[in-house]
Amino acid sequence: MGSRTEAGPGFSGILDRSIYWVALLADHVSALICAVLIVVTTLAMIIYQLGIAIDWLDDVLRLLLIWLVYLGAVPLCLNNDHISMDALYFHYPKPVRKAVDVLVALIGIGLCLFVAKSGFDSMRQQFVDHMLLPGGEVPAWPQALAIPLAFALMAVGYLSYLIFVITGRRLRRKTEATRTEVI
Repeated sequence: MGSRTEAGPGFSGILDRSIYWVALLADHVSALICAVLIVVTTLAMIIYQLGIAIDWLDDVLRLLLIWLVYLGAVPLCLNNDHISMDALYFHYPKPVRKAVDVLVALIGIGLCLFVAKSGFDSMRQQFVDHMLLPGGEVPAWPQALAIPLAFALMAVGYLSYLIFVITGRRLRRKTEATRTEVI
């Protein structure tokens, strides 16, 4: 965490740094959730082998897995690192690749905002209705909160990627600044 970062001056630089740190935080939180998920899954297997049934344990495992997946996707949107078909992309001329990158970023922003809004409406309804997960003891809204929160952060990541595609400036760690970028 002690590495210094480089970004442009002004509002753009502040935005770059903020988005970078949010994505880094999401990455670290998803790693923590992964570690907790491994420990809880191991304990659940031991408990189940002992013949003990805990109704809410499956709900907690599912909740952790959902949070892991969605928060883990946030840093991928920041750098457009999601799964893609590059076979044709790298054969396109540079202006066509830039247009494709802009289109991908715009579609990503739109879809992520739509899913975030829909997920928020669903989560709000679950909260208002006091809905529970299938085990009957854990509230449903913390699990549902993963969708609007993560997709809103993904939209911000795609926005950052769009700004990078248009301006060519990106916040990088000092150690990454010496590497060449292929775009």
